[in-house]
Amino acid sequence: RSKILSFIKWCNAYIESQTFDDGTNISINRQKVSLFGFSEGATLAVELATTRQFQGVVTASYGFTGPLPKMAIERLQGIPIWAFHSKGDDIYDVQCSDRLVESLLSYEGGLDVFAVGDIIKYTKLIPPTTDKMEPGREHVRAALVASRSAEVFSWLLSLK
Repeated sequence: RSKILSFIKWCNAYIESQTFDDGTNISINRQKVSLFGFSEGATLAVELATTRQFQGVVTASYGFTGPLPKMAIERLQGIPIWAFHSKGDDIYDVQCSDRLVESLLSYEGGLDVFAVGDIIKYTKLIPPTTDKMEPGREHVRAALVASRSAEVFSWLLSLK
């Protein structure tokens, strides 16, 4: 985990060392950095979020198959997470994201139920019934839907 965090810091520093065509520097508001993870990357994004160094997380086709440790759930409290998963995912069953969301929502002393929609969001995709499914299609579709959603980016930018 520390190597990944170091890499993220290096990437941010590299981006900030670049300039636009007009010569102005690029700046990153480090208080507004969020994570987007797909498949195993979604699992890593949730793990990195436990460091509380990121403002929010979007996961697509989250793949951790076991229960989250209690310490991880405690560290994730209050961190906005939006999960995307397809019921037709043939790589990681939708139950992986179901379990993640349920563990965050059911934590003792956890979220205020009136604000839960601002902190935890879950988009469960229904696969089309008319098309012949190619292997992995629904697994990837969750990431495509999430990454193309203007609502997701508006939500990330609205996080405080």
